[in-house]
Amino acid sequence: MIYYIAHWDWILKNSRSDIVKELKNDFDITGITPLENHKLEIKNDYFQTINWNYKRKKLLDIKGIFNLRKLIKTFNNEDIIHIFTLKSLIIFLIGSLFTEKKGTVIASITGLGYLFAKSKLANILKLLLKPLIIFQINRKVDVVIFQNSDNRRLFLEFSNFKNRVSMIPGSGLNLNNISVKKSFNDPLKVIFVSRLLNEKGFAEYCEIANLLKEDSSFKFYIAGDRDKGNKSSISDDQFKNMKQSDHLNYLGEIDVLSELHNYDVLISPTHHEGFSRIILESAYIGLFIIANNIAGTREVLLNMNSGKLVNDNNVKEYINHLKNVKFEIKELDTKTNRELIKINYSIESISGKIKEIYDDYI
Repeated sequence: MIYYIAHWDWILKNSRSDIVKELKNDFDITGITPLENHKLEIKNDYFQTINWNYKRKKLLDIKGIFNLRKLIKTFNNEDIIHIFTLKSLIIFLIGSLFTEKKGTVIASITGLGYLFAKSKLANILKLLLKPLIIFQINRKVDVVIFQNSDNRRLFLEFSNFKNRVSMIPGSGLNLNNISVKKSFNDPLKVIFVSRLLNEKGFAEYCEIANLLKEDSSFKFYIAGDRDKGNKSSISDDQFKNMKQSDHLNYLGEIDVLSELHNYDVLISPTHHEGFSRIILESAYIGLFIIANNIAGTREVLLNMNSGKLVNDNNVKEYINHLKNVKFEIKELDTKTNRELIKINYSIESISGKIKEIYDDYI
């Protein structure tokens, strides 16, 4: 049996469900996650599901860790346990303390997240968790999969991980039923699509929109929902001010695959990223992209003619690119971008790379 473990059911739904469907003829995959907002989809997509009672909005849910510990003890040596996200991995390492290792354990680091953010609390957490991670990780984890080389370097230095390392860029895009752009709007529709987190660049985007609020060439939109279980979630005041703004149009969550083509420019001022899914989706759909120059965004934009990178998340640089975007749009080579994405980042491509790893341990 293969077990997928995540501390949030959205993680096992978002792209992981497509991987499960792609691999279902080869493997039976069971999802272990708190069944919250995506209960029905996960139950339909996975071979079976186990409701892991973990309260993700807590910094650390001790009872939830013991719930996972009980599940860990039921694994067999023939099983593959695939853990998604750094937070889920840390919870697994705590829950498996002083237990017998069973099965092959694979961890996908989809981004370094809040633990590597530049904040006092993050630094304290790193200080507290580092000894545990170093003590456990080589004992309990066989393979770590990274999405970009910077995350690999930082995590390996931090954890002293010595076992197998693999690079798989992204979680795979399902290219079926994507609505692509056919024309651009006038004025241009600029959009920010993300969970509403400060570490995703929410404040920077609002500043850009505010500085250009008198420019009739643009309309600014925000799509996404708050994540109150995340320490970087925007405050109540930030959320209220955004909804009351006369120059920001709040859309809530959108269906990216069917709605994103209605917009023209994606701005992604994210502070850190594993491998940006929304940038891949935007490049395939045909939007012009302006993104912070970091690992997880630059790989896409340097490999494809789909937009511009901004150094150090400089707001003035975003604005300069926006003012020139009507000329830059003419240089987009969306057809070539789509072919590159299909070959390198599609669900079929990513699932094939994951299957190769599973096959080595079965």
